[in-house]
Amino acid sequence: MIRFEIFLTNTLIYKIYLIDGDNGISILDTSFKEFQKEKIDENLIPGFFTEINEIIDKIQDAISKGKKENEFVRMLESEYSVIMIYYHPTSRILFCSISDADDDTEKLIEVIRKIATRFWKKHKSDIKNFRTTTEKSPFKTIIADIENLCHGGHVAEVFPKLMIENKSVLEKILSMGYINDFDYHIALKCTGNNSPLKISRIMQRPKTKILESLKNLKELDIITL
Repeated sequence: MIRFEIFLTNTLIYKIYLIDGDNGISILDTSFKEFQKEKIDENLIPGFFTEINEIIDKIQDAISKGKKENEFVRMLESEYSVIMIYYHPTSRILFCSISDADDDTEKLIEVIRKIATRFWKKHKSDIKNFRTTTEKSPFKTIIADIENLCHGGHVAEVFPKLMIENKSVLEKILSMGYINDFDYHIALKCTGNNSPLKISRIMQRPKTKILESLKNLKELDIITL
């Protein structure tokens, strides 16, 4: 039975879980910092359990038919946090993370893939032994790797910062047509303290639109990410 304790704070990866895709048993978990539990969407954790159960059923169905599931990623999002589930087909392990909604999901997927690759290389024989003995202790050595790869949970943080100190220069770039009015106002919000999600809420525009604008501003060397 999987036991979950959720600890979240600010912008970071809060917790990493490793779950056996064969039977749903929790192999390992490690957390970074504490969080106000009331900020967790009441539907997020039940949705996580449902998703995990459905994924495991799908994996087992494929195995019973002599097929192999390919790598895949599932995302469960709420106002304050995101749960990512990554299936590593070679090990048949689910690598799950709970992170702040501000975190860059592409960076998050990248680091989880690295954790999965490192885990498989270090614990290939231990996984096989675990499935016959349920012995988990050898897996603890991966915790240091997880902490290093996640930079203490901060690897997926994004706080864009305006590189142009003089506002009149930014206005000139706007007048020359390199950026539009929306990009201009986004750039002004890039103080180094506002995440894309916070800017989205300030501007009352979808986060996807904010990310598109930030990408354009970065390509023009107007901001850093």
